[in-house]
Amino acid sequence: MSGPVQRLGQRPTRARRVGTGIVGLTVSGIAIAVLVTNIDIGETAETLSQTNLWFVAATMLLVPAQVLLRTLRWRLLLPPKADGHRPSVGRVMPVLLVGYLGNLILPGRLGEPARAYLLARREQLGFAVVLGSVLLERVIDLASLAVVGVWAALQSGAPEWLVRGMTIVAVIGFALIVVLVASGISRSVRLMARLLGTRAVRLRAATDQAIKFGEGANGGGWGPLAGALVLSTITWFFVAGTYWLSAQALGIDIRISASMLVAAVATLGTAIPSAPANIGTYEAATVIVLTALGVPAHEALAMALLTHAIVTVPFAIMGAVAVTQLSISLVDVADEATAALPAPTPESP
Repeated sequence: MSGPVQRLGQRPTRARRVGTGIVGLTVSGIAIAVLVTNIDIGETAETLSQTNLWFVAATMLLVPAQVLLRTLRWRLLLPPKADGHRPSVGRVMPVLLVGYLGNLILPGRLGEPARAYLLARREQLGFAVVLGSVLLERVIDLASLAVVGVWAALQSGAPEWLVRGMTIVAVIGFALIVVLVASGISRSVRLMARLLGTRAVRLRAATDQAIKFGEGANGGGWGPLAGALVLSTITWFFVAGTYWLSAQALGIDIRISASMLVAAVATLGTAIPSAPANIGTYEAATVIVLTALGVPAHEALAMALLTHAIVTVPFAIMGAVAVTQLSISLVDVADEATAALPAPTPESP
């Protein structure tokens, strides 16, 4: 059992966050400029003005199910506490929501290490182990999304480049899962430590943390992995339902498979460095796939803007409530998480 989280030294986290933020703002600015230059904003606004709010309200009914499924998935991959039990759903959910809020308003997806650090601190778990579980969760999310995306691309008659792209992502995702669950990180670190011999002693702190990280990324083996994959797949169909309802709200006629493909590409697009809440890059990714499916550009941008609000605002509100409930400062937690990331610490042989 890993010990409680410890700080491993302070780093210039705020300066790094500012630098990452500048890069993200630049990328988002370019994406927005391209969209505004090539799409009729007046027609986009006209399409949005005719939104059927009943369909928008229906999308809100899918949000609680998504939150619960994602909470169950992460809990399934978490290491047990000292009493042998994993943290309860009620303890995991608010921390997960804090992490999602961090991803929305902080650069560099700092919500991921922030939620790992916060849960490790609250539940007296090792930070490196919990951070490893977050990595595995994100990889499972990516792989399951890509697989469903391949199915969606084939069903919706998407261009060959979309099918191939989703297939490549799926293969990479499952390859990473195999490496992580087979404890590839821990095994590799231990092998390197043996090869380095006495020289590895000076990197003992970083080596120990890397091994614990690998143990966390193992996720408890193939059983929890299978459960997490099932939960992820179900979650993505709920997300597809959100996109389909959004399309109906705007009078855009697309199938559920096309909605899933849009969700997959838009979500993968959030991996690109961007401004908070993925402004610009999310819209660009959504417009690219919708226009490839034959949707007019102004309608595609209208759907991108509407779905972005639908998949962002509820999580932002719930994240803010969770921050208040836990009585924490999100920025401080993110700084502490970054400072607690493993770093080489010289030790005497």
